[in-house]
Amino acid sequence: MHDTALPAIEAPLNFMVRGHEKPQIFMSVDQAEPNRRTGEFETIELAIADARALAEPPTLDGHGFALVNDATAVTDFYDENAIPDVYYPEIVRLLKKETGASDVHIFDHTLRVQDEAKRREHGTRLPVPMVHNDYTERSGPARVRDLLEPAKAEKFLAHRFAMVNVWRSFGASAERLPLAVADGRTIRTEDFIAVDIVYHDRTGEIFYNAHCDDQRWYYFSNMHRDEALLLKCYDTAEDGRTRYTAHTGFENSAAPADTPPRESIEVRTLLSFGPD
Repeated sequence: MHDTALPAIEAPLNFMVRGHEKPQIFMSVDQAEPNRRTGEFETIELAIADARALAEPPTLDGHGFALVNDATAVTDFYDENAIPDVYYPEIVRLLKKETGASDVHIFDHTLRVQDEAKRREHGTRLPVPMVHNDYTERSGPARVRDLLEPAKAEKFLAHRFAMVNVWRSFGASAERLPLAVADGRTIRTEDFIAVDIVYHDRTGEIFYNAHCDDQRWYYFSNMHRDEALLLKCYDTAEDGRTRYTAHTGFENSAAPADTPPRESIEVRTLLSFGPD
């Protein structure tokens, strides 16, 4: 479903089918290899509208996502020192400015590279092909306790906090494998399916998503390196604002044949809205 007044592309998205047993994802130790999943999935062809054409830009608390202009000083995203030394401080400043958060804690980042040779060279991950949200009602607070020292964790947990991903295309273009995001106001509670995500040293929990006809899906055409997409993956606030954002990478068959493979980075963060 989408606003027929907006330009859109047709593309298949991969959804989970509700079942009786809790699904699992077994994370590959080799980041260049795909993960193993249990459960049943379905591929549905959908119209994905260009959010750039919306009369009012999407907002993080309304839709669950927002696009911001944000120039970066990083010249090489494969430079292991440039990300924590240059990029992380940029993300902290950006999120404080855009959200009003009093504290921003960055806990990791992931490079996702479509080109197999480059992915193996740099040990980066594949783009995620399933509609999902990174945290659940259980795993959001649990992750805070996993990541932070006890005193700081309790400070976060005592007030509203959120988990926001910052996604950026740093290659020539994201058009070949862009990111699809759902308007959080159109996703029903029952469309979120809790899934165990199994690492070699711990087990977490994320949401996969089932499809329903009321969902509205968007992407941003021709994203470039000086734009950042903010994704709300968890929010403790239960006052009507969007708390989760279903999203996935998808193949854009309308992209020109010479469009380069996607190269992107996502930074995962905790945002506190408590007192300084």
